[in-house]
Amino acid sequence: MYPLLAYKKIHFIGVGGAGMSAVAKLARYNNITVTGSDLSESELTKDLQEKYDVEIYIGVNPDNVTQEHDLVIYSPAIPESNSEMQEARNYGISCKSYPEVLGMVTENYTTIAVAGTNGKTTTTSMVIELLKHLGADPSGIVGALLQKYHSNFIAGHSEYFVTEACEYKESFLNIHHDVLVITNITPDHLDYFTDLVHIQETFKKFLHNKKDIGILICDYSLPALKPIIKTAEQIGMTIIDYSKYLNNNLKLSIPGKHNLQNAAAALAVVESLNLSLPDSYEYLKKYFQGTKRRMEHIGMTENGIQLFDDYAHNPEGLDYLIQGLRDFYPEKKIIMLFEPHLYSRTRDFKHEFARSLEAVDILYLFPTYRAREPENPHENYLLEQYIDISKVELITISEPDKFTDTFKSMQFSSDYIVISAGAGDIWKHSHSLKNN
Repeated sequence: MYPLLAYKKIHFIGVGGAGMSAVAKLARYNNITVTGSDLSESELTKDLQEKYDVEIYIGVNPDNVTQEHDLVIYSPAIPESNSEMQEARNYGISCKSYPEVLGMVTENYTTIAVAGTNGKTTTTSMVIELLKHLGADPSGIVGALLQKYHSNFIAGHSEYFVTEACEYKESFLNIHHDVLVITNITPDHLDYFTDLVHIQETFKKFLHNKKDIGILICDYSLPALKPIIKTAEQIGMTIIDYSKYLNNNLKLSIPGKHNLQNAAAALAVVESLNLSLPDSYEYLKKYFQGTKRRMEHIGMTENGIQLFDDYAHNPEGLDYLIQGLRDFYPEKKIIMLFEPHLYSRTRDFKHEFARSLEAVDILYLFPTYRAREPENPHENYLLEQYIDISKVELITISEPDKFTDTFKSMQFSSDYIVISAGAGDIWKHSHSLKNN
């Protein structure tokens, strides 16, 4: 954090992002004046306004940047042509990307970085909660709101800093780590990476950001991690295999084999810091509540159907999610509301998505959430032609605004559970079904 203390007033472009909003909170926690802009209002922008006294502007306007600002922080999704960034440069104001700022922060802490295709957010949350419980009092940035703290930024007073480390566009190469957790590696973000080998090479580069000797925590048995482990050995890192914690002593109150794997990685972090493992087992079993949008239980319908929501947006994430629900609710049928995230990802993994989605009982397929990509209506329901309707009842939703009324008219019984899944705003639809 120390380098940020040199600034008095910071403007954030794209402040509504999970990481961006967390850094904005970090700045406010240190009494720095903060303003921010985003294209639309969200739960995170409201949170910044109401709880952190951040002045929020909706829409892009060069007037949002003034000569009083001495730093502008921008999301990696913001183009150089952004008028607010151009105005900042006209004034000679320093502009840094979110990954660059995260790099500045991690240089000055004992940093635990959590990377991997799936499981980053839950593992990061577990590590933060465990270290808090054990008295290590870390600061932390998470990609979702922790249920316990109702925030994606956790303030601490110790040397420890815990953060997610995202591989997209190699942004994590800015982070300096003392302890590096890699949950897993699978092909993803193929709009940037060429293939799995390209992803592995990027992770190998990330190993070199270690401080001193460095500690790597991973699962030795995962084939995709073999070249990364080999490189870690060559550069002298200490390696802890978290799979040794996948035993009968490890129990959670939240479902899913993948969450046990996340918990095992968190326990390995505890081991690396020489903290109490018995207390950690007990805490995870009794108290860990998870994060928003990670198999989050959000209530029930008027008919007693349990409602869940999850961020799963790639095939492996969907596999973990569906199997976790099957294990926890073996007698229930699963209704999934799925919103594909990005045309490119859907196109790259169309066969894998189809296989994963065929494992539910009823699938409501929503239009693709395009996020950073240009609109392409012809591909909104691309998956429809690849899903085997002999395996799953498939219903495409052409008018999402009318979904709640349509669903309620179906009168499903409590033999079903409903899960919304995707990285966009699909969560709004499962929440709208909740019996208030």
